[in-house]
Amino acid sequence: MTEILLIIPPFCYGDLSEAGPVYPSMGIVCVAATLEHAGYKVKIIDMFAEGYEESKLKSCLEDPELKIVGVSSVSATFKISLNILKYAKEKRPDTTTIIGGPHITILPDETMKETYIDYGVLGEGDNTAVELADLIIKNKGSPENIKGLCFRKDRTLIKTEKRQFIENLDELPFPAYHLLPMDKYRSYGVYDSGRKTTSMITSRGCPFKCIYCCSSELFGGRWRPMSAEKTIEFIKKLYDEYGIRHIYFQDDEFTVSHERAMKICDWIIDKKIGLTWECLTRVSHVDNELLSKMAKAGCKSILYGIETGYEEGLKQIKKGITLEQAKNAVRLTKKNGMIAKVSFILGFPWESKEEINKTIDFAIKLDADYSFFTILCPFPTTEVYEQIAKEGLFVPEFNMEMYSAMPAADSLIRTKYLTSEEIVQMMGHAYKRLYFRPKYLLKRMLSLRHFSELKRNFKAGLSVLRFTVKSMGKKAKLAKTT
Repeated sequence: MTEILLIIPPFCYGDLSEAGPVYPSMGIVCVAATLEHAGYKVKIIDMFAEGYEESKLKSCLEDPELKIVGVSSVSATFKISLNILKYAKEKRPDTTTIIGGPHITILPDETMKETYIDYGVLGEGDNTAVELADLIIKNKGSPENIKGLCFRKDRTLIKTEKRQFIENLDELPFPAYHLLPMDKYRSYGVYDSGRKTTSMITSRGCPFKCIYCCSSELFGGRWRPMSAEKTIEFIKKLYDEYGIRHIYFQDDEFTVSHERAMKICDWIIDKKIGLTWECLTRVSHVDNELLSKMAKAGCKSILYGIETGYEEGLKQIKKGITLEQAKNAVRLTKKNGMIAKVSFILGFPWESKEEINKTIDFAIKLDADYSFFTILCPFPTTEVYEQIAKEGLFVPEFNMEMYSAMPAADSLIRTKYLTSEEIVQMMGHAYKRLYFRPKYLLKRMLSLRHFSELKRNFKAGLSVLRFTVKSMGKKAKLAKTT
């Protein structure tokens, strides 16, 4: 029997679907844990991992004890999240529908226009969810007194006082992994073949202020870590009780504190448990000593956000790194036997083909194991959004619902020099130049160690090829750029 049904909506990478990993959405898993800790009966449906099954959703909605249906949504899953909540309200009008996550936190007014949504949770939802459940199920308190909430009252949208961020993450309960389909998750398949895998978040927020990122709005512009000791406790529990042998640390910046990272690595090394893992961090937050320790502790892959391949671009986006730091981090990562992955963003307002080609050229020279290109998706509250709006660079048909379209498949903007179609073409051009070089293809083939890796890399390659062909077929003509 279930009182609260939480849903992770399906997410599609479009033509790049086979190239993407599948991990649990840790925000909703943490919220589920706090609700269970408060005594509520909770169920999670992970539609990202299991797919959208209306029959399963319908079955859950038939539970007579069900009181709340909640969805956590990013912009790319917003449209399907609305469909899920609308369906839930139609089937069970007596239930209370709630939406949380980054999208409503950034766009509460637009989101709450839908009358089948009863409440919106703004910001971190751990404590807000418990107080809201107390209100709905126990009739305790009033919505006006719950911080971090929005709701309609007499057709007027009410937004309560902003909830303060949780300072001590060690106080949070162990995430509700037992509610997840733990056998459905996968990494990129390059180093976790046959190993049960999941994700963790051991810190929240980022202390940097890149112009394209809304992390400051979502998490307060500060880095709030779980202690090394608590992180180790959670890793041990995943290893011993869930059989997890590969972990993806979803922290925005895993190595902000070298001391904390070193303690975690030392424990993994000392216990000789054979755990493998991967993480994200900044090129300015690693050195050879740390990378060597991470490799010995089982780290197999690091993703670095570099975003542009020219120094002036790094300054304009306020990234706070240099190209030399990027080259050094990738070189040292590979030297220590780990896979170096990097990400780039194409289509900043000032970019022409010349600037984008500088980024592509740098990506090729950098020679990371994997490079990912995305088109700039300007979110409200970010500095780049304000710049684009001021300069009138959104596509004519732009509206907030377009955020539900996967940015890799289209562009919401043009630049001062390129149309939206040309930006998409340039991304296809980037993937073509990078991944279809004979040298790169040979290196990838020689690096494969398992048949499962070959199979997944083949599917990923087909996905990239489909996307490249589609993007190069756009109506806008791409001038010769090589």
